[in-house]
Amino acid sequence: MKKIIMLLCLCASTVFAQNRYFVNQNIGNDANDGKSWSKAFVSLQSALDVVKAGDEIWVAAGIYRPSKKIAEQDEEGNPLSERYATFMIPNGVKLYGGFPALANNSTGMDQRDWETNQTILSGDLNNDDGEDFTNMEENVYHVVLLLNTDESTVIDGFTVSDGNFNIEWVFIRYTRGSGIVAIAGASGANSSPTLRNLIIERNVSRGGGAGFSNVSNTGDACPVISNTIFRNNKSGEYGGGFANEAKSKSSPVLENVIISGSQAYIGGGMYCLSEETETSPVLTNVLVHGNKSESDAGGIYFTSYAGNVRPKLTNVTISGNKAGNIVGGLFCYAYLGISLPQLRNTVSMGNKAKVSEFTDFYNEGKQGSNTDMQSCWTPEYLVFPANVLPNFDPAIYFQRPVDADFAPTTEGDYRPVKGSQLINQGNNAFVTAKVDLAGKQRIVDGKVDIGAYEYQEKSTAGAQEILAARNIWAEKGILYVRTDRPSTLYIYTVDGILVRQNRFGEGLQTIPLPAGFYLVSLNNEKATKVYISK
Repeated sequence: MKKIIMLLCLCASTVFAQNRYFVNQNIGNDANDGKSWSKAFVSLQSALDVVKAGDEIWVAAGIYRPSKKIAEQDEEGNPLSERYATFMIPNGVKLYGGFPALANNSTGMDQRDWETNQTILSGDLNNDDGEDFTNMEENVYHVVLLLNTDESTVIDGFTVSDGNFNIEWVFIRYTRGSGIVAIAGASGANSSPTLRNLIIERNVSRGGGAGFSNVSNTGDACPVISNTIFRNNKSGEYGGGFANEAKSKSSPVLENVIISGSQAYIGGGMYCLSEETETSPVLTNVLVHGNKSESDAGGIYFTSYAGNVRPKLTNVTISGNKAGNIVGGLFCYAYLGISLPQLRNTVSMGNKAKVSEFTDFYNEGKQGSNTDMQSCWTPEYLVFPANVLPNFDPAIYFQRPVDADFAPTTEGDYRPVKGSQLINQGNNAFVTAKVDLAGKQRIVDGKVDIGAYEYQEKSTAGAQEILAARNIWAEKGILYVRTDRPSTLYIYTVDGILVRQNRFGEGLQTIPLPAGFYLVSLNNEKATKVYISK
């Protein structure tokens, strides 16, 4: 593989611009100026070509694929393939998806619905990916690329999928990631973008962080991630769903996040590293389940080479993860420093590891370790009288837990079951979020529950749980439905007339339909409104 040399520089400047650009693949045209819905661009790249710091891009529902390569040729003049295409988001730009397919000039932010109006950034150039990461040979190496970005850079309301970084060397000497890749290479630069309302799925990388890889080579790496699902991502090294690495402080902030069905050699779901100072991630209302590692830490691995490890977890559920060596759930390790995790209202159980002594949680530091654990439920740290046999069967705690032997999987329902010992066993003093992971009231009956979900006597699954298991979208006259379980599909007109009903197994289904709007429902649950273009 020929190497490419790119010179990157970060130029600090005061942000003045406040332009807004519009993109709509259904009715747009790249000959337009992109400054209104009626003059929208058809391709996202056209908007990225003109934006600058402080600008926004609003994107209507559809599937958008990278078309602009990071370079046309390597340093020896050899042309680069289309796999080098990526969506490069400049620092300070805010990217919003989830607008209706037929947005008009009266369509504003209040009409945005990222769950219904699915806006997909896909690396599948041929639109032919199969199950279990097959037919991905032509996919782009990285779907989205962020260089030297801070918190003013926002990606909000998208599905990012189908990246495939499967070579030894690619741009900027960077060998990680494939879905979203954020790099700070400039001297002292941080990498701290803001990610919201995202599904990051079906990305594969020979390196770390297949779903999202965030790295600062000289500074801090402190992204803020909320209302996001990482699922079905695969890394050859570490952090199948998400990997965060920093020369200095490594402190990602995650709130209302699901990490599931992902796999890696180490840290199957999530991996966080500081080389020299401190690894201090903050997780609130987070579910980590169904992930797998070939070696250590099936769920989460927090570590530091020369510094300390100080993660803070509040109302986190870690279950159904599997490790090929040690620690199926949460693993904290400081190579030279101390490890001082703080756990509040958190549960880790039902994980598995080949070495069974510490399956759910393990903490160690070269200079010492101490776990500050309050109102938590973790087998390794609970002490029972000699005549009491504790029951750690997840089935008596969660609605529908899945055995860790089935990992990687996105199956499962980790809301508390009626009578669960997680209900009303937390401490309200540690609660900062108003709602739980399903978007329901965080404190019910006066006292918070342990874990990511609050028990709701008559509640149904939240939107995040529905999205975690299936996907519905349309492109060029075809309705696409992807599920990970047998389901019944119902297709209605907007007037409520049933036009089609199908029963099918798991996998991707394609259904040709006449142009128009439809309401699509799986198992007669929440309907998704889709537009079928001609």
